[in-house]
Amino acid sequence: FPSHDIGGVLAPLLVLLLRLIQGLALGGEYGGAATYVAEYAPANRRGYYTSWIQTTATLGLFVSLGVIMLVKSNMSDAAFNTEWGGWRYPFWVSIVLVGVSIYIRLKMAESPLFSQLKKEGKTSTNPLKESFGKRANFKMVLLALFGAVMGQGVIWYTGQFYAQSFLENTAKLDFMQSREILLWGIALGTPFFLVFGALSDKIGRKWIMIFGMLLS
Repeated sequence: FPSHDIGGVLAPLLVLLLRLIQGLALGGEYGGAATYVAEYAPANRRGYYTSWIQTTATLGLFVSLGVIMLVKSNMSDAAFNTEWGGWRYPFWVSIVLVGVSIYIRLKMAESPLFSQLKKEGKTSTNPLKESFGKRANFKMVLLALFGAVMGQGVIWYTGQFYAQSFLENTAKLDFMQSREILLWGIALGTPFFLVFGALSDKIGRKWIMIFGMLLS
């Protein structure tokens, strides 16, 4: 991947493009996984079942931080920070996980609910047109985006990623100490996804989401 010295303005543009692709891919996989689990879950336990999907995002970050700290603690700063240095090792390791995820995807069958809808001919033939072309559906899209998803996204990325930048660049903590604080924060916070997921089955999702966003 070209540095700014080699690629000039192309370097940051490529980073931006790849991050956009990564975000779209992650969003699609996350939403698809949550929908898939919800379609399998009992109606009175959907909040609890799908809350496990949320833990995968934070546990993934937990593992990645742990791997980075493990690699960095076993080499010098110079060896870690060079262009082809240790900071790239976790990315190579992640290729194995990509292979595992592809294998799982190929082995998955459609959920009984989706199979039934498909059999009855009730699946969408043009999802984009039906989502954005019909006024009632478009209102639901906007409500979901600006009423729930956007607020939660800002809170999640602030807590998980901006916090890391703040600890390192503003609070001036060293690399290992800032990552250790994040590891503890993630470890202590992750179980509460399950707690509030289960609670949402009893009292509803809306007020938990609204209260959580206001509290944040």
